[in-house]
Amino acid sequence: MLQVAVTGASGRMGGVFMEHLSGLEDVQGLGISTLPASTDKQKTGMVERLACLDRVCREQLCDVIVDFSFPEATLAYAVWAAAKKVPMIIGTTGFTIAQLDQLANTLYSVPALLSPNMSLMMNLAWRMMANATTVLPNDVVDVEIVEKHHRDKRNAPSSTALKMAQIVAEKRGWSLTEALRHNARWGMIGERPQKEIAIASIRGGSLISEHSIIFAGKGESLEISHRSQSLEPFARGALRAARWVVTQPSGVYDMLDMLGLPEVLY
Repeated sequence: MLQVAVTGASGRMGGVFMEHLSGLEDVQGLGISTLPASTDKQKTGMVERLACLDRVCREQLCDVIVDFSFPEATLAYAVWAAAKKVPMIIGTTGFTIAQLDQLANTLYSVPALLSPNMSLMMNLAWRMMANATTVLPNDVVDVEIVEKHHRDKRNAPSSTALKMAQIVAEKRGWSLTEALRHNARWGMIGERPQKEIAIASIRGGSLISEHSIIFAGKGESLEISHRSQSLEPFARGALRAARWVVTQPSGVYDMLDMLGLPEVLY
């Protein structure tokens, strides 16, 4: 039986993942709650959660950690995982570039998979976006990204949308920092710059997750979209990643590595 320690089990995605595991006979979910704190109690709470993780994994001999917590907690869990040589899946979002670099440096000695989106279809869409960017000329085709989430989502733009922008920037040889635009257009803003990747973030109601990328050329356009009706696809993807990563050598992977998708699909 696969023993999965779920950090952030009391959160929105962590709870859905635990529920998904509860219906399986060959997997056991070991819940480690992680609630963010905004006071001095945060450090104390993190010590308690690490102690809980240590106790649960020692008693149950956990095979892998699946993390759906928050960035600061994830960094602490990663240090623990590296020290204990426990593989780790990270589905937490909202990291800074510096935090992502820190995670990669921390986890290089164990099998670890990091992805801002665990949906298999979203990862396939990323590869499609990469192919479209490679083929379409960047001097006449503009790129716009639109992402929609529920009203309680904390970060904007979403990590998935940033990944989409990063893919475009890398394929076009642009600096993402210089090309990225994330704010509303208003007033006499002038002509759209050629070297621009724009993201619009929409927040409202109970929207789950919608991401679209628009390649707008002269006389035609191409749109690639992914929409989630529930969090179940993310739970299925995370479990598939957990089953896969425990069989891999040490290193930091993403979902495209797991899926074995070639750089070009055709």
